[in-house]
Amino acid sequence: MESLTRSTDAFPVRFGGPPLPDLVAHALREAIADGRFKSGQRLPSEPQLAEQLGVSRATLRQALSRLTQEGLLVRQHGRGTFVSTLPQSALHGNLTELMSTTQMIRDRGYQAGVTGCQVELTTVESWLSDLFLLPADTRFFYISRTRLANGYPAVYSNEYLPASLFGLDSAFLQEGKKIESLYEILLQANIDIAFATCKVVPTVADEVLASRLRVKIGHPLLLLKQLHYTKNNQPVLYSENYHNCEFIEFQTVRQARSMVETAGDVLTDAKALVDQLIDHA
Repeated sequence: MESLTRSTDAFPVRFGGPPLPDLVAHALREAIADGRFKSGQRLPSEPQLAEQLGVSRATLRQALSRLTQEGLLVRQHGRGTFVSTLPQSALHGNLTELMSTTQMIRDRGYQAGVTGCQVELTTVESWLSDLFLLPADTRFFYISRTRLANGYPAVYSNEYLPASLFGLDSAFLQEGKKIESLYEILLQANIDIAFATCKVVPTVADEVLASRLRVKIGHPLLLLKQLHYTKNNQPVLYSENYHNCEFIEFQTVRQARSMVETAGDVLTDAKALVDQLIDHA
């Protein structure tokens, strides 16, 4: 296998910055993400890999230990270290941080992908156009797709965007090409998402979802209903993302009531729209 880096300049002498094991772990995550190390592949021996990266074996072991804890690597006694297939709860999201699914997958060192992408221009039910404070006859782009992590179905998405957001640039959405990150597409259209309201709903796979996510009917899923806004409080994207609970989990920080009450005024403007989402569920 081709060397990951030249050993002489892999990690030059640094003054400050992240610890060296963190840099090595990041380099290995990137190698997994871009396919230099593939799912199920055995890594080179520790002496070989340490030489390729230009670090000591002790530093390499720390990095491998971290990636093993994250679920990216599996160490088998007497056999070596392997890139794992997608393990249970391999993807971790933080509900307090707004991040695209594509970025969440990439940050865990997996190759992001999409399949079954369909795009249509349509009108929507009145409760949905009301969320955007738009007339009932407003045209929306409806996008459905299955998000992949190393080729595994991780999330099935239904997403809605007002067609007027894109103006003359909307034609490319209608072509039905693979759309990996809507966040990136919105940024290209100078639409920057600043925050989102989110409702988390436990559910199970019906026939359609089971087919999309390659699970059995009745398999547990986690549904995130999100309405995304710009910094000017303009709603621009509504999404319903069905996460396969087999290998995706979310975490958040819970605060004492006194702290929540202090920050409560921040969400006042969005409360009415959140109530609509709750009523619709």
